[in-house]
Amino acid sequence: MKKVAVVILNYKARENTLKCADSVKKSDYENLEIIVVDNNSGDGLAEEIKKVVGVIFIQNKDNLGYSGGNNVGIKKALEDEAEYVFILNMDTVIDKKAITQLVIAIEENQAGVLGPKILFFDKKTIWYAGGTLDLNNVLGGHRGVDEEDHGQYEKIEETDNVTGGAMFVKSDIFVKIGLFDERYFLYYEDSDFCFRAKRAGFKLMYVPTAVIYHENAKSTGLGSPRQDYFITRNRMLFASKFLPFRTRFALFRETLRNIAISTKRLALIDFLRGNWGKGSF
Repeated sequence: MKKVAVVILNYKARENTLKCADSVKKSDYENLEIIVVDNNSGDGLAEEIKKVVGVIFIQNKDNLGYSGGNNVGIKKALEDEAEYVFILNMDTVIDKKAITQLVIAIEENQAGVLGPKILFFDKKTIWYAGGTLDLNNVLGGHRGVDEEDHGQYEKIEETDNVTGGAMFVKSDIFVKIGLFDERYFLYYEDSDFCFRAKRAGFKLMYVPTAVIYHENAKSTGLGSPRQDYFITRNRMLFASKFLPFRTRFALFRETLRNIAISTKRLALIDFLRGNWGKGSF
């Protein structure tokens, strides 16, 4: 049985992180390593996690963002020779059969990156049933989002994008293409990683037999100024790395048209200055 390392990154969401880790511990897959990384939250997780048997805890001295914080956990998983790494948002819980189904799917389909079916906590509304990535506008999307799940997305199939909210990765990919690009800090680092993986010849697949439950945008706030800043800046970063001048210029012009909005103005300034990571927000 191949080793799976589950990486859960915490930032000011102690109770959610503990629930997530508890759901992983109840998994029917036996060869598991659970790695919880805290991004200098100061929320008391360090004290609580000590009571949880079988969890490796890593305390970061600073908030490294989604990309940097998860990279710490991924490096530990690779050091411990895990064949697969399962990156989970702290505000998720997993079905007990999910990891087993992901291992079966990745081996049967010779895939590299898998995304499970993700439902909201009501267990009937879809959050993710495969991902899209519109490269002309650098916009990621979730197939089926907000639809009621009645079995309309039950086929295991290739997908354009796997959300970082629940990303199951063959460890060899990290060795070949590297970890998350820490310049993003938050948002689009998962799309960047998937784009690089696909370009390197690895298959990305959606696996509906594995089910995850997700409470969206717990740590940043859905539609918050913080979210707007990082998405605006990081769309331009993604385009500058991979896409033609026409697309890069279109994004630049789009941001200029919205320059009166303070978050977009700040995002543009930081992009031009190369102020990555936390940026100025």
